[in-house]
Amino acid sequence: MLEAKQMKRKRKVFLVLLIAFVILITGGCSQKVKSDQITQLDRVETTEKKGTSAKKLEKINQIPDDGIITAAQMDTISGEDGQFQFSGKDQDKGITYVWTYEGKRIKNPVDQNLKVEFSDAKIEEVKKAGGNAPYGLAITLQKMNLAAPAALGLTLNEKWDADNAVLCKYVDGEARKVCDVVVGSVSGVGDKALTNLAFNVLEVGDTYYILAGKSKEDNEENKGAEEKTKNNGNNNQQSHEVDNSPTGNNQNDSEQAAETQSGQSSHTCTISIECSTILNNWDDLNEAKADFVPSDGWILYTSEVEYSPGETVYDVLYRVCKDTSIQMSAKYTPAYGSYYVEGINQLYEFDCGELSGWMYSVNGWFPNYGCSQYEVSDGDIIEWRYTCDLGRDVGDQYYE
Repeated sequence: MLEAKQMKRKRKVFLVLLIAFVILITGGCSQKVKSDQITQLDRVETTEKKGTSAKKLEKINQIPDDGIITAAQMDTISGEDGQFQFSGKDQDKGITYVWTYEGKRIKNPVDQNLKVEFSDAKIEEVKKAGGNAPYGLAITLQKMNLAAPAALGLTLNEKWDADNAVLCKYVDGEARKVCDVVVGSVSGVGDKALTNLAFNVLEVGDTYYILAGKSKEDNEENKGAEEKTKNNGNNNQQSHEVDNSPTGNNQNDSEQAAETQSGQSSHTCTISIECSTILNNWDDLNEAKADFVPSDGWILYTSEVEYSPGETVYDVLYRVCKDTSIQMSAKYTPAYGSYYVEGINQLYEFDCGELSGWMYSVNGWFPNYGCSQYEVSDGDIIEWRYTCDLGRDVGDQYYE
């Protein structure tokens, strides 16, 4: 609504001045969409690029002082093969950082504010809340709508004797985990030791904390046990003991053999559909839709499904709903070249308030473009969630 009012005021000014800006007004009106709610819920938005075309970004780019990479600049790498990096440095702490984007994941370019700020604010409190972690760092990520999933790598001017780290938020005196942080190899420049950290950025617009410490015992007794295991030739047992991560990607030998024998490898992802937010907003629900809300909010529990290369999130949802007899309704919007999911299991947008509707995320990120534009990759975790508050209640950190 605000955008529409501003446009009307501009039109009046141009008419009063009687100059040749009518063309600009006509161009602006062509950008209108049928429903503000649709664009907000499906995260499909147009980007108004000012000026002429921007210079094409390189594979490695320097972040400007204000941190802004414009939508026009991001558009030059939209859909491109390979990774594009943006490097910056915090002069006060001497920490260098690098953002990495995959060009193919950028479908709807928007301004990116890549300036990162570091401090020791509340760090002792957070370290204590995080189990007395020996190392910690406060990191502030600017509020923006991520144009694509991004990775952020940091190089610290100090040595952290750690092999395990997490990114967390400090909420009500608790250190709540956001994601894992990879502790890279420690290198040295002259007499100075460096520590490398990296994590996937799925949310921004807040101050986060990296906590790190030792999680694996490293003493002579364990070393001796490992050496004895090697000498006994029990390699399978050794592998099991060393890689004790619950998210490890080790594959059973028999599974590998079966895959080799068949000569085929399937492509799989997981998908789930839930509407638990409605349970917390029951008074706002259209009474006629009450019977379509499961008691626990789950319409489809997390399920592993196969897909074909080139299929999109929409393709997977359509097929899964068809195979499981779950009602689904969607419409194609030519202006955005994408399908918009209006309803699932008879639950439609606005059925539980004027800010309600369906949203999707992939690997924790809420794409800013339509579901039929997002190509699925192996291992993707697709979640369809019903929001009653424009995404705020389901984890979308960006909203107007």
